[in-house]
Amino acid sequence: MALRYPPFRASDRIAKAARSAPWMKWGERNTGVAILQGALLDLGYRMPVSTKKKGVPDGIYGNETYGTVLQFQTDQKLRGMDGTAGRETFTRLDQILSKKSKPLVPSPPPKPIRPPADNHYTLGTRNPSLRHDPGAGPWNSKPTELSYVALKAGIVATLPPTSLVALLATGPNACKHMRHYFGSSGRTLTIDLEDMITSGPIAKARFRDEIAQAQAFVEKLPAGSHNITSKGPESAYNRKEHSRDWYYAIGGYSTWGKGVATVRSGASGMEYQLQFEYRFEDKYNWDGGKSVTLGGITITDAFMAEFHRQGLAKEYICIGSLSRAFHWRAGEAIPEGQYEGGGR
Repeated sequence: MALRYPPFRASDRIAKAARSAPWMKWGERNTGVAILQGALLDLGYRMPVSTKKKGVPDGIYGNETYGTVLQFQTDQKLRGMDGTAGRETFTRLDQILSKKSKPLVPSPPPKPIRPPADNHYTLGTRNPSLRHDPGAGPWNSKPTELSYVALKAGIVATLPPTSLVALLATGPNACKHMRHYFGSSGRTLTIDLEDMITSGPIAKARFRDEIAQAQAFVEKLPAGSHNITSKGPESAYNRKEHSRDWYYAIGGYSTWGKGVATVRSGASGMEYQLQFEYRFEDKYNWDGGKSVTLGGITITDAFMAEFHRQGLAKEYICIGSLSRAFHWRAGEAIPEGQYEGGGR
């Protein structure tokens, strides 16, 4: 059967139980059982023994879970009333819960308008205006469902240092950013921008393109010292085939540049110096169509957004910056080593 309730769809164990291959029964201990317990709790069934630890389902298919499943089967007048959870039980639960909870998938962010090729920079120090995509909507705007509480616990259990499952499947930055999301603080997070620009050709090309724009602008300036800044941000996207880590950690993002340029006339022509700062900003939320499977749980953009709406996680702003010192002469390219932070 095709399950529709997101926490059910995320669990490999529930997918098998929904086909009775095999059904869930007394003695099982796993995240799938915890999601089943959460579903029953969300429907109003009391399970004090199974939730005695901080009110979170314990994932143990013991006597209480067995009895509650049997009560649900009796209330729904199901044919197979035996306290085990198989095709008929999950079909009815899925029908009820998918009507009760309809998660919204956030729309992909609009692509920023690229400034004209000859008008990227201006004089000044003000940062350009950034417009973040709306994300999942208002935080903690929906009632918390215990199925999602159990699902969150199953995902967090795969993250380092508890487990290395997510580290192997995604990468260290993706794990760090996801753990910050589930921390629900909403605090701004500073990313490792140096690592990101070396992760793949697109990130590196966006960095170098920003420098080229600044260089072209500086070469039009008269002698003296000038503050320069981007007129607008530009976007890029970390692709999965280049870096799984940064694909899951960030995805799409905005960057811009600013700095202090010094222009002077030298013995062999005009000479330029630029103390340059490359800036990064992005709102952490999952793009439409993105998913990853960790420890038998398929994480999708749809229910990652639902965690935010139920107050179980919180979207936040990622920022980053790095500095370079560039110096070159008229008619020359910037020496290659300076892109890496070196000098000549």
